[in-house]
Amino acid sequence: MDRLDPSSLQVYLMRLIREKGFLEGIFNTIREGLIVIDNNLKIRIINTAAIEMFGISEDAVGQYIGKYFKQFDWEELLRVSPESWGRFSRREMEVFYPQRRFLSFYLMPVPERPDMRKRGLPLATMIFHDITESCRESEQNVETQKVKIITQMAASVAHELGNPLNSLGIHLQILKRKLKQQQDGKINVQDVEHFADIAEQEVSRLDAIVKNFLNAVRPGELHLRPLNLKQLLSEAIGFMRPEIEGKAIQVEASFPDTIPALTGDSGQLTQAFFNIIKNAIQAMPDGGLLSIICSVDDVYVQIKFADTGKGLSDRDLSRLMEPYFTTKNDGHGLGLIIVDRIVHAHGGELTIDGSPGQGASFTISLPRHARIIRQLAPAQAE
Repeated sequence: MDRLDPSSLQVYLMRLIREKGFLEGIFNTIREGLIVIDNNLKIRIINTAAIEMFGISEDAVGQYIGKYFKQFDWEELLRVSPESWGRFSRREMEVFYPQRRFLSFYLMPVPERPDMRKRGLPLATMIFHDITESCRESEQNVETQKVKIITQMAASVAHELGNPLNSLGIHLQILKRKLKQQQDGKINVQDVEHFADIAEQEVSRLDAIVKNFLNAVRPGELHLRPLNLKQLLSEAIGFMRPEIEGKAIQVEASFPDTIPALTGDSGQLTQAFFNIIKNAIQAMPDGGLLSIICSVDDVYVQIKFADTGKGLSDRDLSRLMEPYFTTKNDGHGLGLIIVDRIVHAHGGELTIDGSPGQGASFTISLPRHARIIRQLAPAQAE
């Protein structure tokens, strides 16, 4: 620039100003919210969409990013390599201010990691995409599916209740006739006790059917706490220990050296693990191997339960999530539906695989972090 005469310098500066204005125009026209932060964790640039999404003032430029987004450990971002930033990205946010929105969040590093000894250099771009409409459509689809499932289950419950009610009615009639015989002194106390016991068993059976139905369709409130995954699995195995030893089943568990911190409802997850372990044990009446394998990726902690039982046919796989469908003689057909409900309530996924004679595997994938982060307060510094 020292070599330019004043006239040429003015032309050059005017061209730079026009180009800057053009790029800023594009930046502010983009519908996605964009926030550029530097390696001092301060906001360098923020576009109009981000300002509208979060109610952030333009004065936020130069401010610490943690004042506006408190959900993340921003200092950790400086300690790990960009290849490990997946733990920060691919999340969803539910924002209530200035209006309720659902946003997907991505964190994109600059092409080359800046010299961390120099402050104020661009580090990453935060990208927010408004997915409110698709979330609402998904919610509507989920509600429609819930109604469909509950309708199917209600019809199945009515059918399931029929047998114990019929048996209960018959035995109560017999019991009534037996009691009438008391007038003639012909009553047999043992017969009366026998029929009373059967009636009591049928009442318990009815109660179990109703409770299982309610557990499957009524989502319980989650009590989220930090989880000890190894301990939960140990407790679930412990519940089935007598049956495991009685059937000569071997259980092998493997875990990575470190398991990321998880948050969830320990009681409900223990129930989910218990249901799957119970299914695996029942699939191996003559003994076998149950392998519990825990693995970790950028998004999920995965717990795979693989048995060496009789396996699953294509027909079984297609019907496993149907209410009251079961491959066991004494199953009620709601165990996996309950597992699926618990896993999805935690933002996770349940996948099932198997083939005839080759055993079956059930994999629970739990998010390393909450899939939806709620931002309730106005996005501004306190």
